[in-house]
Amino acid sequence: MNLVFVHGWGCDKRIWQPLLDALSARPEFGPNGSIAVLELPGFGNNSGQPWPGEEALLQQLYEQLPQSCLLVGHSLGGMLAARLAALPGQEKISSLLTIAANANFVQRGDWPGMDRETFATFRQSVHDGPQSTWETFCGLQARGDAAMRAVLKQLKQWRPQSIDGAWLQALDCLGNLDNRETLKEISVPALHLFGEKDTLVPAAAAEQVRALGTAVEILPGCGHAPQISRPEWIAEKLREFLHQTPGGESRVRPVQPDESPFDKSAVARSFGRAAQNYDSAAHLQRAVCRQLLSEADSVRAPKTILDLGSGTGYGSELLRRRFPQARIIALDLAEGMLQFARSERPVADFHIAADAEQLPLADGSVDLVFSSMALQWCYRLPQLFAELNRVLADGGRCLVATLGPGTLSELKDSWSRVDDGVHVNRFLSRSEWISAAAASGLPGELRIEERVLHFDSVRELMRELKSVGAHNVNRDAGRGLMVRGKLRRLAEAYEPLRSAAGLPASYEVIYLKLAQVARTKLVRGA
Repeated sequence: MNLVFVHGWGCDKRIWQPLLDALSARPEFGPNGSIAVLELPGFGNNSGQPWPGEEALLQQLYEQLPQSCLLVGHSLGGMLAARLAALPGQEKISSLLTIAANANFVQRGDWPGMDRETFATFRQSVHDGPQSTWETFCGLQARGDAAMRAVLKQLKQWRPQSIDGAWLQALDCLGNLDNRETLKEISVPALHLFGEKDTLVPAAAAEQVRALGTAVEILPGCGHAPQISRPEWIAEKLREFLHQTPGGESRVRPVQPDESPFDKSAVARSFGRAAQNYDSAAHLQRAVCRQLLSEADSVRAPKTILDLGSGTGYGSELLRRRFPQARIIALDLAEGMLQFARSERPVADFHIAADAEQLPLADGSVDLVFSSMALQWCYRLPQLFAELNRVLADGGRCLVATLGPGTLSELKDSWSRVDDGVHVNRFLSRSEWISAAAASGLPGELRIEERVLHFDSVRELMRELKSVGAHNVNRDAGRGLMVRGKLRRLAEAYEPLRSAAGLPASYEVIYLKLAQVARTKLVRGA
């Protein structure tokens, strides 16, 4: 894993040193990866360099990034890092973490930020007395932190070599940047950390950022520079974030936006084509759906239910019987599934074709999210759960059944004896599911159930997978899946697993029962 750090205005790479020291002893950030610290033009070792325009600046920074990096930015550096992560076609940034980075540093409309007059006065002060103003800025960064004196002392030890015109231009950049739309365009996993007591970026801005549909955490007792006051804590947050990011915990290259194992359009086409025959083959799916619904016994009667990944409407039908007065929204990625449900099971009040990671629903509009055997096709869990938390009303609940990596293990092992291709869909682990849910403000319970189906032949198994739209849709799926020679070798590899019941096909079913943490508690960092 490659980590890249970008500092904010009035600082240089030294502001990261306490955090780098905390990371140095952690194996997650060991020799299999690298750590780079970038300095902005005009700051630190780049003192004397001119400050370029925004487009040139972003290009300059992007060229310095290694492939497959977790980009970490502080304040202005965080705002620029968000711009980089949202660049069309960018392929280097696999995940993003910002610290004390507002979407708008200066107040715009009802968006919390520094008052415009205060910002203008500060800019003039930088022009008239740069060194004394820099010391004032050190105090502003430290103010409010539980370790304020220690932070201030440390900051003042990092006196800049010079303060020239580039500082003013960088300050103008800070005041002009508007990332409200940018944050919504970021497709890689992202986490935004805010200090509860930050006097430069108000904690109220965190709720506004959260409302944009991205993961936010507020750090209690911290000011504008928690990487100085609580470096071990921030190091742990980085570790947790890596653990939640696909591939991060093993320090392999994280999934890029265009490298997620499942092409969503391919998933939609596959299930759309399967709609007419789905119910006749979906025995496991129906059983899991009924089991998941039994978990709703403790849920108070919801006014609005989101049947997420509603498919042919089987779950919606059960929900209508269980909650006859509720308004039901059936949402699925595949329009073909929704068409079938409208025709054959018209029990939902609304049918919406959309992606679970980008829900076209209002904030706080849903009391219960019910999702059975659908979310395994989502891979960016922080983004998924941020969306679920956003649309849930206060006290809302989530009931989820999804698939874990143990699914079709027999098929996967048998294919490994035939070739090195990817022939079985890849699913995320239980720890990734529960960690991502809790980090988004949806903690709860997780349990695992193994269900085993049996088939007379490999061909029968393949036909059933295709009938329910769950055949291999990985981007790097092996070609020639049904070539006679390969299928024969697969059958030979699978045959030793046969029992009296037939060839086994195991499914690792993950059940999640989640409850929203009150948003007022999240604001306090609880």
